[in-house]
Amino acid sequence: MTAIPVWDVLQRRTPDADWEVAGGIKAPDLEMAMLLARETHFRHKEAPAFAVRLRGTEEVHPALDLTGIGGVIDRAYRRSEGYAGVGAKLKKVHALMKERGLAIDRPRPPATRGRAAEVAHG
Repeated sequence: MTAIPVWDVLQRRTPDADWEVAGGIKAPDLEMAMLLARETHFRHKEAPAFAVRLRGTEEVHPALDLTGIGGVIDRAYRRSEGYAGVGAKLKKVHALMKERGLAIDRPRPPATRGRAAEVAHG
């Protein structure tokens, strides 16, 4: 049984910084190492550049395609900055729905959980 090679995953925090080790992965070849490094270490764009290096060697293989699998996918909802401006958008939509006569402008009904639900349902 052949051991699967270990690759060091390298990153640059800024475009002019030196490579630093971000972790390691096991992959049978360079292509798979790049794919795994991108998906396990950089899918949220944590660094502007990444590379892999076969552990125990000096040759660094920088990633040529930094867009990810199938192009850039907006996953901003996974980070707090993805929610910037949501309150303002909600107010704008509510005003638009009110103009169209589709807004509900009465208080919410009382909650049916807790003590009130126990009394009502015995």
